[in-house]
Amino acid sequence: MKLLASDYDGTLKINDQVSEENRAAIDLWREKGNAFALVTGRSMESIQKEIETYHLHVDYIVGNNGGAVYDHQFQELHTHYLPFDQVLHILEYIKSETSISYVLNDGFYRAKEVLDASCEDKKYANTTTTKSVQELLEHKKIAQIVISLASDADTRRIADYIHANFGTIASAFRNVNCVDIAPYGVSKATGIHEILHHAGWKKENVYAIGDSFNDIPMIQTFHGIAMAHAPAQVKSYAKMEAKRVDEAIERLLK
Repeated sequence: MKLLASDYDGTLKINDQVSEENRAAIDLWREKGNAFALVTGRSMESIQKEIETYHLHVDYIVGNNGGAVYDHQFQELHTHYLPFDQVLHILEYIKSETSISYVLNDGFYRAKEVLDASCEDKKYANTTTTKSVQELLEHKKIAQIVISLASDADTRRIADYIHANFGTIASAFRNVNCVDIAPYGVSKATGIHEILHHAGWKKENVYAIGDSFNDIPMIQTFHGIAMAHAPAQVKSYAKMEAKRVDEAIERLLK
């Protein structure tokens, strides 16, 4: 039995679509006795909607860049939280920066606040939420903060600031037009390790595919596969490249 852990946006979902070829390949992978996990920076509320929309068959879901782990029935296995007093300080910094918007999530639900409506929000323009920022803050359980930004330079600067000033409690992952802030020590690789611990599976049977900087920890830790369009730095950690997830699955089955 092998486990394929796949990033979602930019990997399984490309050009705002999950292809029929990718869905069929996942089903074939699982029919051959293997397991499939989605590993994403999205909240569980967001990725559950995607799974249901595209009728995806998955065995595990890792959200929040490793901070929230769920089984195929959307039952929580584990969620990591940021220290709440530090969340408030991070939000103060975000509001002082050139941020367009930010999204909080509590491990499942998410809430958005627009900070600069004059800028195009490439990350969250079409995002709707079921909770308010105030509602999530009242419970004092924040599992991830995602900042929507205008440029790659902004993502680099803000991720560097988070590492320098909150590096003992938080990890910052650069992604396209955003920075994901998760509890310190949490990554897509640690989320996969929690799956292995829960299921009793071995690390050497895990393959991980992704396309962006927040995928590096899992690509580096397991049998890494980089998407062909990934940045060179991401590709440098991979043992294999693929244009699509179905192509990677076809090669792994051989």
